[in-house]
Amino acid sequence: AGELVGVVGPNGSGKTTLLKLVTGVLSPEAGAVLVNGISVDQMSGRERARQVAVVPQDPQLPIGFSVVDLVLMGRNPHLGLPQWEDERDMQVATAAMKQTDVVHLAGRSLDKLSGGERQRAVVATALAQQAPLLLLDEPTSNLDLAHQTEVMELVLQVQKERDGALLVAMHDLTLTAMFCDRVLMLESGRCFAEGPPRDVLTASNIRQVYGAEVAILEHPDTGAPVVAPRR
Repeated sequence: AGELVGVVGPNGSGKTTLLKLVTGVLSPEAGAVLVNGISVDQMSGRERARQVAVVPQDPQLPIGFSVVDLVLMGRNPHLGLPQWEDERDMQVATAAMKQTDVVHLAGRSLDKLSGGERQRAVVATALAQQAPLLLLDEPTSNLDLAHQTEVMELVLQVQKERDGALLVAMHDLTLTAMFCDRVLMLESGRCFAEGPPRDVLTASNIRQVYGAEVAILEHPDTGAPVVAPRR
């Protein structure tokens, strides 16, 4: 609880597959995936949605929906088939929009938002599920530098304000080092290294897993590793 774990590795290493296993979209060929000590395969779809919320890499947003419409969809796992959202659900959705700083956009159409605003709205939807485990798949992909930092600051804020855990698949190793408490480095579907960013994001590990030569510098503000490619 309260931990922000980054999952890194080259394309095809298994980052998205791992997240799909945790959500039950895929089933493991061997072993089991446990969330809060319960096998994901033994949960109903509704129970999985109550335990795990997901911010996908490329969310397909419903056409014509406003921000509040989208965020209220996060309450679906807590509703029965004939039920509609009530005042309590609206309170939860509003709190999620405030936490992600999109409450002033509640009535705006999703197609009128910037890339960073849309990402914040999707995160708010996941927060509205109130699941103890939040998964984010490449939350900074297709965002410019300012929005990348903005979204990761949001993720860090979420991590500090909730009791659950966050698991984030990342491409940017420097952002991973800046924001994550622990890093899992995958290679061909297996754990190559795991631990604090400084121990995992080394030039040797990156050379072996990514096949890239890098220099590891120190961030002037935080002291976190900065991964700089070598020519």
